[in-house]
Amino acid sequence: MKPNCSQLVRACAIVLSIFLASAVPANERPEVASGATTDVGHGSSDRFHFTTIRAWAYRNFLPNDDDADVLGFEFNSAWSWGDWNVTNISYFEFAQYPRAIPGWPLGNVGDPNDPNNFQAATGVSDLLTAFLFSKKGAHHTGPHHFSFGFAAQFPTARDDSLGSGKWSVGPAIEYEYENGRFFAAFVALQLWSVAGDANRKDVNMMMIKPMLTYELSPNWKLVYMPYGISQYWNKPAGQKTYFPVGGGLQYGFDIGGTDMATSLQAFKYVARSDKGPKSELRFMLEVNF
Repeated sequence: MKPNCSQLVRACAIVLSIFLASAVPANERPEVASGATTDVGHGSSDRFHFTTIRAWAYRNFLPNDDDADVLGFEFNSAWSWGDWNVTNISYFEFAQYPRAIPGWPLGNVGDPNDPNNFQAATGVSDLLTAFLFSKKGAHHTGPHHFSFGFAAQFPTARDDSLGSGKWSVGPAIEYEYENGRFFAAFVALQLWSVAGDANRKDVNMMMIKPMLTYELSPNWKLVYMPYGISQYWNKPAGQKTYFPVGGGLQYGFDIGGTDMATSLQAFKYVARSDKGPKSELRFMLEVNF
């Protein structure tokens, strides 16, 4: 099932509405515990910004030297809603695949050996989003911060090789810890498909996105921010898990009063599908408004 233009327009409207909903002036942003952080993986002293935008450019090195190039966009927004602090994370990609990649992008569980549906493709992936809630003054224990909510994935991909063809939902949780120069966080979510193309396999997968940073100097950090650790419960043994190891360096800077950061990381997949990526090189540009 290939979504039509109206589906893609609706997906873009969802991201835009999330972005506008978080547009609160600086003097109206909610206050949280002093140990909290700005957005997942950033590690500054003020947790809630207007929004953070990350652009990820990366290359997946596949078996047989057929590599895939991806440009991903991540929007992290936070705002106050009554007695609650709300965080949203939304992510989608523009990908160029030489062939279908099993389990790639996130949630795609199709058979890469099926010549009818899974070919080389270029275009937009599915839209993944999560909403996380924490009550003001609650879920903080010293340097620890918890929030809970839900995740959803929409079938906005223009090609079967770039998406699941399914509408999926499930629970999500965020955890953050900060101690001096060290910051650790993860977002974990579980997705089950609830509707979509009946000819596509059901989605039943878990993703954990860890983010670790260690401050070397005011501008430089060691970082571990991979695509994510994913587990596909309904795949055959030996094909279920993607687990990257590696990391890199991040440099923070300021342009016109806007906090920015850039990083370069390399990863090797110690667990993966036979036809999945062997390794990955990731470049990131982050802008905090």
